[in-house]
Amino acid sequence: MSRCLRVCGAYSYRLTRRHSTLLLFISFVVTLTVIFHLYAFKHHERPHAYAQIGDFEYKPGAFLRGRQPNENKSYCEFNYGLPQYINWGTFPIFSSPESGITGPYRVIYNAIRGTEYANDTKYDAVTYATQATPEFIYHIVEIAKYWDGPISLALYVPNYDMDVSVQILNHICSCYPAMSKVSVHLFYPKRYPPKIRKPEDFIPTTVIPTVAVNISSDVILKNKLDNYRNLDRKSRAEYVQWVRKRKIERMMVKVNKKQESAPNLHFADCSGPEVSDIPTFRREHKMIYPINVGRNIARNASKTDYFIVSDIEMVPSFGLAPKFLRMVRKLMGDKKRDEGCIFAKTVFVVPLFEVERGEDIPHDKDTLVNMIISNRAMYFHQKICSHCQRFPGLQTWLLRSPHNTLEPMLIARREYPYHRWEPLYFGTNKEPWYSEMLSWDGRQDKMTQMLELCLQDYRMVVLDGGFLCHAAANKNTSQNARAQYLNRQRYQNIIASFKEKYPDRPKCKISWGCKHTT
Repeated sequence: MSRCLRVCGAYSYRLTRRHSTLLLFISFVVTLTVIFHLYAFKHHERPHAYAQIGDFEYKPGAFLRGRQPNENKSYCEFNYGLPQYINWGTFPIFSSPESGITGPYRVIYNAIRGTEYANDTKYDAVTYATQATPEFIYHIVEIAKYWDGPISLALYVPNYDMDVSVQILNHICSCYPAMSKVSVHLFYPKRYPPKIRKPEDFIPTTVIPTVAVNISSDVILKNKLDNYRNLDRKSRAEYVQWVRKRKIERMMVKVNKKQESAPNLHFADCSGPEVSDIPTFRREHKMIYPINVGRNIARNASKTDYFIVSDIEMVPSFGLAPKFLRMVRKLMGDKKRDEGCIFAKTVFVVPLFEVERGEDIPHDKDTLVNMIISNRAMYFHQKICSHCQRFPGLQTWLLRSPHNTLEPMLIARREYPYHRWEPLYFGTNKEPWYSEMLSWDGRQDKMTQMLELCLQDYRMVVLDGGFLCHAAANKNTSQNARAQYLNRQRYQNIIASFKEKYPDRPKCKISWGCKHTT
């Protein structure tokens, strides 16, 4: 018996030595598989336990549904002959703020002049500065509803996009009294100046066919059939080939044809155009959107010393503008404030959030926090760019009790690990311009301006008591590879210029992606 045990032990030892590497490899694979399965189970996206409110697409201006425009009154002060035409030669045309006269864009300020806050001093109001293309204009009514202050809107209007914009603006201005807060500025490429049709040039979109038209078409069809029957075998085959060729040519013309005039928009009521997908000159000609030109124009047109440069889809919480003004007076004192003093190298960051599809945008912190707890809201771009808007002290901000004032929560720097942070903030014209070389289509368009703030050693004061919120994010993931390539190249050149202009601050991570190209 003992001999059998010794033999079995010897063979087991020999087998173990021979296959030890294989056994270790199998054990390693099994261990990794278990770990990955546990990780996948832990992070598996489970269905929310809450009841869905609705699976609807967010539509700006929906609160105006059922209201009809006032045909005899406009709440906007149009200038330069608008909305009927553009009276060229009666107003100055400016270059864009950063690029100047050598830049490719031109600006028409105050095509619409806001009147509601015209008599307020620059210390007693704060401006919401934003930009848009025609298809996003209607978002301005959501901002006007909740923003207690002047609004500066820069519109990109190449060619007939001006016509589309005027149709929408003229309609909104007849619908909503809060549009009196809004000043509109136009910008466009020098190659494609804005165009607008005269009222008599509008073509009716509905044509009722007459009986004569129907009869003539029937006759034409009958003649074609008769001619076809009279053909012999050879000529019939040639005719079929010719018809196919002509059909393909007509299809290709239809595919390649670009719309060269503005569509006639129709409005059932004050809630917006009947067609949501508005054709524009920019999209038809695949033009990139110079978003930073619009941002610079909107802030440059501001008449107040403080403003927030925000995106047009961001809706403010209740009372954000007056709360900010009260906070500044409390921190600075009435005397210094009335003398025009501002905080040097300091901007005031407003937290950004977004809601899930089918959820209404919240306007107070208590509602927002409850939505975040139930996974119906999150900080902005959490799913697609987690580092872009995750601000320092996020968890602290969520845990702090809601209150009716706006106040500083903490002072941060845009330094590592927040060196890729792109916040929106209350600032002044002391801050550097946004780089007009970077487009929206190429992404990361605010990154260089934020890096420059870091190199200038700015303080970023994160505010509690107010926020901006975005509706459910668009799931469209289409990318413009050409625009992204251009942004990367231009970004690298901007970084190279920063290295020559500023002393190095290692925490700003200025070396990230830097390569000077000409």
